[in-house]
Amino acid sequence: MMMLPILLRNLAGNTSSKFDKIAVLKLRRRVSASTADANSGSNKILNFDKFAPLFHVCADIRSLKKIHCHVFTHGLCWDVILGSKIVSCYANLGALPESRFVFQKIVNDELSLWNSTMVDYFRAEEVIILYKRLKLHQIGSDGKTITFVLKSCTELENLYLGKGMHVDSLKLGLSGDKFVGSSLIVLYSKLHRMDDSLGAFKEIIDKDVVAYTSMITGYSEIVDSLAWNAFDIAIDMMQDNLEVNRVTLISLLQIAGNLRALKEGKSLHCYSIRRAIGVSDDILETSIVNMYTRCGAYQSAVAALQNLKGTAAAWNAMLSGLTRAGQSFSAIHHMSMMLHEHKITPDSVTFANVISACVEVCYFGYAAGIHAYLIRRSIPLDVVLATALVKAYSKCKKIMRSRHLFHQLIVKDAVSYNAMMYGYLQNGMANEATSLLNYMMAEGIAPDFATVLSLLAAFADQRDLVRGRWIHGFAVRHGFCSDGDVENQILYMYSVCGKTAAARAIFDLLEKKSMVSWTAMMKCCLSYGHGDEVVRLFHLMQKHGEKPDSMSLVTAVQAVSELGHLDGLKKIHCFGYRSLLEKDQITGNSLISAYAKCGRLDLSVGLFFSWNTETWILGM
Repeated sequence: MMMLPILLRNLAGNTSSKFDKIAVLKLRRRVSASTADANSGSNKILNFDKFAPLFHVCADIRSLKKIHCHVFTHGLCWDVILGSKIVSCYANLGALPESRFVFQKIVNDELSLWNSTMVDYFRAEEVIILYKRLKLHQIGSDGKTITFVLKSCTELENLYLGKGMHVDSLKLGLSGDKFVGSSLIVLYSKLHRMDDSLGAFKEIIDKDVVAYTSMITGYSEIVDSLAWNAFDIAIDMMQDNLEVNRVTLISLLQIAGNLRALKEGKSLHCYSIRRAIGVSDDILETSIVNMYTRCGAYQSAVAALQNLKGTAAAWNAMLSGLTRAGQSFSAIHHMSMMLHEHKITPDSVTFANVISACVEVCYFGYAAGIHAYLIRRSIPLDVVLATALVKAYSKCKKIMRSRHLFHQLIVKDAVSYNAMMYGYLQNGMANEATSLLNYMMAEGIAPDFATVLSLLAAFADQRDLVRGRWIHGFAVRHGFCSDGDVENQILYMYSVCGKTAAARAIFDLLEKKSMVSWTAMMKCCLSYGHGDEVVRLFHLMQKHGEKPDSMSLVTAVQAVSELGHLDGLKKIHCFGYRSLLEKDQITGNSLISAYAKCGRLDLSVGLFFSWNTETWILGM
């Protein structure tokens, strides 16, 4: 390169032709341009080294934009490495439009750039848009790409797009990849598609601890007999010489608690002791105690607490389990043990559990005492603790105290609003409850199913058809009518308000009719003198595969007795006898009364003596 100018000078001196001189001058310009390009390339490298460290100290968008301007003026805006750094910084600072603009300027066929941008965007919608553009540019995908997009599908709960990604992974031969497979398992499990989740699990060729744990964790999210499969998967995992880790064990303990599988739960507890898994681990200890309480083994839970470190979280699991089981006095007693014998400092969840226990047994003085203790110790009330106190004061008819506590809360959630609305409804203040619902929505807090159910139940008890219709319309507008409990409560509200036609219209629209739905409709027809319709519904329910329970059987018995249909009564009696429902006291009493109404006192007396004699013998 250094010899070229000398050579050109010699050529220019030796040429005599005008045309030859022009050719030499053109050659000299090209050489000069190439030399300038080489110098500018070296300058770009130096500039990149100069700019790169500035991104590490860039704390806000304003500073980043200044750096971006300097990069642009130095002619480095097309540099892929530096541009990807700018894309990442904009995304991390939340400036996605700027990040997207820079990415569009430097976009190329480098898949690693697309993948790193997906990681930086971290917002599910943006990742999916980016993946669609990736396919539009016909750039290939790899396991990382599929995994990132599947995580976004999981966050958005988008089953349709998730299945599309599953298809893409099959086309690319990536469904057997353990990372892709684990992401598919998480997606399907979150959407309660356990059959699809198991199918994705079986597709994984080389299963590792993450894949097994993802599948087991998926089962821990459902309360269904299907979750028993998790124990078989855990056995397969150990047979593959893979060790059950802490996360796997916590999920299995949760499954054992959900299934009330005490034997399996004890085995898991023993396994953790033998392998010294999660020693002094607060979450694992809490999972063990929670498993025992959900299985009803409260003595084992107490023993586990005494042998373990016994954190406040573990004690909270014990107290909440006792409260759920209706052993509220025992929950209050164990809080005393926690404080005085074990010297564990309670937290807000502990106090909230005990206050809930006090509400269940109407022990309002103790709840007020806890409130006074919190005030004396200057312990601030968080939303959990304040909500528990709102419920307690509302139930003991001190609605003004509930309102005062509720308005003191700086941060309110749907649960706290539900508690206050329920308190208003308990105290006959329906106007205040509906006003609070409107205020809740104005504050940007979305009502949940508990909100709608509590309002429907209250308006049904008050026989308030106007407000009942209003909350029905509210449920339709906000998509709550897809829930079976809400639909049944709407059906019940119309039936008790005397609107049989409206109740029947709701009943006929139900896609999946539960026992509650059938019984509510039968009771509605019975209340307004449509006994023949009750009998028809009773037989139709059995054709739909629903096995009548005691309540539906009693309703049918009352209907045929009012109609005076002795043959129909005998058929229902035979059904109750085959189903062993005749032994139920309420069913027996209704049958005795029905035979008497139909004029068969002999059968009524015979049933009375046979039922009472058998009850007396069993009592001995």
